Amino acid sequence: MWLKYGVDKNGTLVNIVDITRGKTPLKCPYCNCGLTAKKGNRKEHHFAHTEETCRPVAKREFPVLPLYVCEPQQLET
Repeated sequence: MWLKYGVDKNGTLVNIVDITRGKTPLKCPYCNCGLTAKKGNRKEHHFAHTEETCRPVAKREFPVLPLYVCEPQQLET
């Protein structure tokens, strides 16, 4: 699972599909560090930490996010 959401300055979650590639003004929803949008041709589009990756993301120990963060297809299963 990749990091698909960042948080903007208003506290709104932003999906990777809604942002252009490269360094962004968004923050990690887990540690509040800066994010870079990775939108290449080989891997699934995702955010990466601009600096050092936080522990939850590095260990893929994502805390449960509120229901409104889930993608619609995840809710149907």
